[in-house]
Amino acid sequence: MHHELLLRSSYCALKCTMNKGEELRTESGSMLAMDGTAAIAGEMEGGLWKAIKRTVLTSESFFVTTITATADDTEIYLAPRATGDIEALELKGDAYIVQGGSFLACEKGVTTDSHFTGWQGFLSGEGIFMIRGEGSGKMFVSSFGGILKKEIAAGETFIVDNGHIVAFPASINYRIGKVGEDILNMVTTGEGLACIFTGPGTVYLQTRNLRTFAETLNPFLRAPERSQGKGILGQIMGG
Repeated sequence: MHHELLLRSSYCALKCTMNKGEELRTESGSMLAMDGTAAIAGEMEGGLWKAIKRTVLTSESFFVTTITATADDTEIYLAPRATGDIEALELKGDAYIVQGGSFLACEKGVTTDSHFTGWQGFLSGEGIFMIRGEGSGKMFVSSFGGILKKEIAAGETFIVDNGHIVAFPASINYRIGKVGEDILNMVTTGEGLACIFTGPGTVYLQTRNLRTFAETLNPFLRAPERSQGKGILGQIMGG
């Protein structure tokens, strides 16, 4: 399978050109377009229990879409939910941990499941489960904003805000810790708990945080019951 990343980085889309019989498993709703030689089907990957875990624990969809090429040179176009970039990870029998919501697609040789990150993730507000992808083949991940690729040298420590993580190798050492010396410092800097990595390894980061973006928009979103009406009075009063 050949892939190409289009319109990087703000509005990136993934183009895959597949040979007959090749399969691509994608996040439900990510299909942008495809030609007539592609067959598409939705299924509960791994059965009901695994599908429930995938939805409840990692914020991914209940169903996984499988696209199969019925002829050579089948073209498929995929796009992530959020405005951002896409990165292709080449797995060679190893594993990657992916932030919930960042999984886009993978080849047949890659399997995915929920991954427990520890109870510290609950305190960080980013959740305690992520996605573990392992096997052999390509796995595509997406971001909110652009993707930064950070190479961490052996023994080097690097700190990343939890909301800015896209993916990292399962082999890298990491822990959840606080940023700053005390609670007051955490409040005044606007930072809280973060993921502390110790190299070697490569970490993929996103330049925007979907949670803080939503918090920024929240003051501008009026609750329906606060509306002053739809008429002239409502327009004057801001309804």
